[in-house]
Order: sequence, then structure tokens, then C-alpha cells
Amino acid sequence: MSTPLHALPGAVPAAGTTAISPTAAEAVPPAAAPTPSTQRALVFVYVGYLFRYAYLLVLIPFYGRVLGAEEYGRLLAAMSLYQVVWMLTEYGFPIVGARDAASTRSREDLARLFGRHTMGRLAMMLPGIAVGLGGTLLSPVLRETPILGVLATLCGIVAAFNLGWFFQGTLRFTTSVALEVCGFAINLPLILWLVDGPGDAPLALATLLASSLICSVAALVIVMRSIDRPAIRWRGGFSLVRESTALFAHKGLTMLMASSSTYLLSLFGSAAQVGWYGVAERLATVGLSLMQPANHVLVGTVAQRISQKDSEGNAYRLMRTSLFAMTAFGVLMLASTLLLADRLVPLILGPSFGPTVPMLQMLGVMFPFAAFCQVVSGYVLIPLRHDQLVSLISLFGAVTTVLMILGFGLAWGGSGVAVARVMGYVAIAFALALVLYRKRLFERIWQA
Repeated sequence: MSTPLHALPGAVPAAGTTAISPTAAEAVPPAAAPTPSTQRALVFVYVGYLFRYAYLLVLIPFYGRVLGAEEYGRLLAAMSLYQVVWMLTEYGFPIVGARDAASTRSREDLARLFGRHTMGRLAMMLPGIAVGLGGTLLSPVLRETPILGVLATLCGIVAAFNLGWFFQGTLRFTTSVALEVCGFAINLPLILWLVDGPGDAPLALATLLASSLICSVAALVIVMRSIDRPAIRWRGGFSLVRESTALFAHKGLTMLMASSSTYLLSLFGSAAQVGWYGVAERLATVGLSLMQPANHVLVGTVAQRISQKDSEGNAYRLMRTSLFAMTAFGVLMLASTLLLADRLVPLILGPSFGPTVPMLQMLGVMFPFAAFCQVVSGYVLIPLRHDQLVSLISLFGAVTTVLMILGFGLAWGGSGVAVARVMGYVAIAFALALVLYRKRLFERIWQA
């Protein structure tokens, strides 16, 4: 998301990895660039993300009908492994980078920040490769087609080097969204052209890898034009790893909980079972991704406002508005899932995906809790630099969820994995609410 947007599993990497030329206004350093209207930026980001949703809503039924449940299950297991490799290699760096870039005032400092983050990812690349290849060997589903695991590993490494954090931190939202839209324009036609039957899952991943490489190079060119290149220092990677460990525990373990469930099911389930659950998880991820564009605007905006005394009150008011709006949006998504899943899933994917419906309806229960967690951790606690608290809560939630996935999944397959995902979000939401109460942040946010 990429995070991870975070970005979605199976989509092109997060915003900032695709190609479009920056405008002259966006090429100036942050100190000279005007701060965009938060409301206008949010509207633009959400409009841009409509392309992402259209992309996924084309690909999900396309893969389901063209590949079938078993082959799609293998592709989904590979996509889940790709997310794990991505999560490990970027190691929480995007959150740190966006926050630090938001308070950086010169092209020279931005150049040093860029060099440090590049070295940090290089330091984590070998562990990412090891996890990808080891995960391929451990999963019976991926062992059937090992090229899927290799391609997924390479996709995860490339995605970890995306520059979305730079554009978010410097509040260049138009560049970020426009880049991602261009990535979809490259990727989607190639997939629709090349993938035409069972056995073509490797082609889908190869296409994603090729477009990601092209877009990453283009984004790098854009960044190089907006920083002082002679000021880049290729050092500080290992110290960045140490400083990012707490936030990795938050972001990385949250992504593990959210994205590895399909892979974990592939350890003991059949390819068809992985396909049924994986489609439900993918559709739920589309719902969760509707909340992600707000991160592109609010993470940097709240961090910037909270760092300045004269705008601190505005930061808390923005937290309060986000808390109400995002949680209400999660409730609306839950209601839509319960009402529409049993009609739309068979219509879109075909009758062979009937077992997907109850799994999707169960996963819908997590939407309000996920929205609450996103606001409290991303827009309240992290800007206030309560990184370790967020990390401990995420660790608790992730370990609890993974244990429940393994236990419930062995007993009830995909349905058990869905229940485990929901219970994990409930546990994290409860813990975050307790932190807000004990630190009197509820009171501070409400009175702002």
C-alpha cells in the first residue's frame, strides 16, 4: 500500500512507480511549493484511484473465468508471497520516509534522504529474496509451478523500491496518482492480450514485473529532477533499518496479517480452496483499498501540521474528522458486502466460485474495524510519534491472527481463515482504543 498503499496485491506497485512528466510547479523543492488544499487533494486522489478499482474489477472476473479456480488459486498464492517479500524488503521505510520528507525544507536534505532510503532497501533485499524462495519451496501449491514463486519474489523486490513515499512526503499528490494511472494503462492491456487460458498465470506475473520495472525507472528520473543530485550520500542504510524497526513491526506485521492469509492457506489447502478464499480476500482488499487514498494526503498533512505550533489545533481537528468519516465509511462497506455479495459474486466470477460468497461476507465484518485502526494508528499515534506503542499493538494483532489462521484454517479451510482475519482486526481496534483512552487522546481530539 503500498502501502500499500499501500498498493493492492496483484495490482501494479504503489503510486509513484509509474511514468509521467512532472509539471514545473511540482519540480520545485518543498520549501517553495505551496501546500495543497487537503480537501482538494483528497478528491483528486480518490478520483485517480477510480482507475485502480476499475483495473481490479476487470482483472478479478477475468482471471476467475479464464484461469479457473485452481490456476487462479496458484496465482493468488504467488501474489500473497509477493506482498510478504515487498513488506520485508521495504521494512517500514515508506512511513519513515514520508514523515521525514514532510518536514524537509531543502533539495540537499531531500537528496540525502533519498540516498539513505535507497541503501536501506538494498540492505534488506537479500532477506526478501531468501523469504521469497523459501516460501516457494514451503508451499505445495507454489511448488507445482515454481516459476510463480520466482516471479513473485522479483515483483516484491521491485515494488519495495517504489518512490511513492517521496511524492507523499513532499505533498505531490497529483504526480503520485498520475503515475499510478499510467502504470495501469501499461499493465492491463498486456494482461488481457497475453493471458488466455489455464497455465498462463506466469504470464500475468511476468507482465506485472515488466511494467513495474519500466515505471520504477521513470519515477526515479522524476525524483532525480527535483533533488540536488550532488548532495546524495549512499550511506545510512543500516541505521535506517534500526530506526525503522518499530514502524516495521506496525506496518510490516499489519501487511502480514492482511496479505499473507492466502499464502498461509496454500500451506495446507488445495489450489481450488486457495482460489475460493483468495478471491474473497481479493475483493475484500478492494474494499479496504477504498480507504487507502486518504493515506496519500493525510499521513503527510497531519505530520506537517502537528510539527508546527500554530497548526497543531488543525491537526487534531483533522484527526477527529477522519475518525468519524472513515469509520462510517467502513460501516457502509460492510452493509454493501452483506447485501450484494450473494448476487454479484456468481454473476461476475461464475457458479464455480459459489463457496467464495460466505467467506466474503465474513471478511466484510472487518471493514469498520480496519477503518478505525487506520485512522488511529496512521493519523493519530504515528504523527504523534508513538511508534513503539503502535508496533506492540500490531505485533499482538499479527501474532494472534496468524495463530488463528493456522488453527481455524486447518479446521475449517477458507472460512476459518476469514474468521481469523476479522478477529485480528477486532483485537487491534480494541487495543488502539484503550491506548487513546489511557493517553487522554480521545479527549484531546474531541475538544480540538
